[in-house]
Amino acid sequence: MEDIKFSMLLPYPAPEPVERVFRLVERIEKYPIDSIWLPDHLLMYPPGYCPDVWSLISALAVKTSLRIGTGVTCPHRRHPAVFAQMVATIDHLSQGGINVGIGAGESMNLDPFGIEWRKKPVSKMKEFIEVCRLLWSGEKVNYVGEFYRLKNAYLQIKPKREIPFYIGANGRNTREITGMMAEGWLPICESPKTYRQNIEDIKRGAKKAGRDFERIDTALQIYTAISETEEALNFVKMFPAVMILGSLKKLREAGYKVDITEIGDEFYFKDLIPGEDSEQKLLELIPKVPLDLSKDFAIMGDKEECISKIEEFAKAGVKHFVLINVGPDPKETLRIYGEEIIPYFR
Repeated sequence: MEDIKFSMLLPYPAPEPVERVFRLVERIEKYPIDSIWLPDHLLMYPPGYCPDVWSLISALAVKTSLRIGTGVTCPHRRHPAVFAQMVATIDHLSQGGINVGIGAGESMNLDPFGIEWRKKPVSKMKEFIEVCRLLWSGEKVNYVGEFYRLKNAYLQIKPKREIPFYIGANGRNTREITGMMAEGWLPICESPKTYRQNIEDIKRGAKKAGRDFERIDTALQIYTAISETEEALNFVKMFPAVMILGSLKKLREAGYKVDITEIGDEFYFKDLIPGEDSEQKLLELIPKVPLDLSKDFAIMGDKEECISKIEEFAKAGVKHFVLINVGPDPKETLRIYGEEIIPYFR
């Protein structure tokens, strides 16, 4: 398992003031962490301090040698030409390189601001990626798509390196597209059971496109908490529980018997808007998610339990863990990963 990578997704809502993010990255750099990732949001759940992520990445790019990625951006808030120029510029500033995590979009970042996104969002995401890659080539681009049209368009800056796209694919169609065109897969809310099932869609997409599946970085955003006490873990279970509640249809399709009668399959995390009725509904339902179920979709427990769970996920196909450190003592959790768990796998 020496090829397993371990990265950290920085907390969002972000610590305030923003300088605390820099200190957190300095702490992460002391350990054998492969990269750092940041969510790209206008609004976050739970609500809190939410600065523009690409401005923050631009500042971090001149301070760290770690690769930096987004988990994940969307194609709806920026034109791909503007985005491609911005990312190419940040790549020049970066010592370690940039990863672009991308998804089809979610309500909280778009609906409150009147940004249209529900018309074929997956098709739009595909075109967005295509246009970015064409513009990063440095050649003049003529492109006629359903969403974007370019005529003799080109950028006067190219990335120093190839910019990889990681698709945050959580549905069958987007997983196949990931296999067909992306450098990485970056889902959230997966157990070893669902990951083993869903990775088959990535393989199928790669086969359709004549691509080598083994070259795709199969990653996973996952909550982690290290503690000896069940009481502490019962508190932090709320983080994976939110994703579980927003993915019940997917879980039931995978064979999980989730009996939460107060919620139907119509509720999805991507439809959650902070401050609205769905947020209150979510707060009422979180305590009803069994701890054992939350633990199946997270890496939680003492050190030995976490190692065992990582091994389970690795056997299911995870090559790259993007850890969301929820404590209950985040500094100690980071230390145990850096000094004990990651070296164990290397």
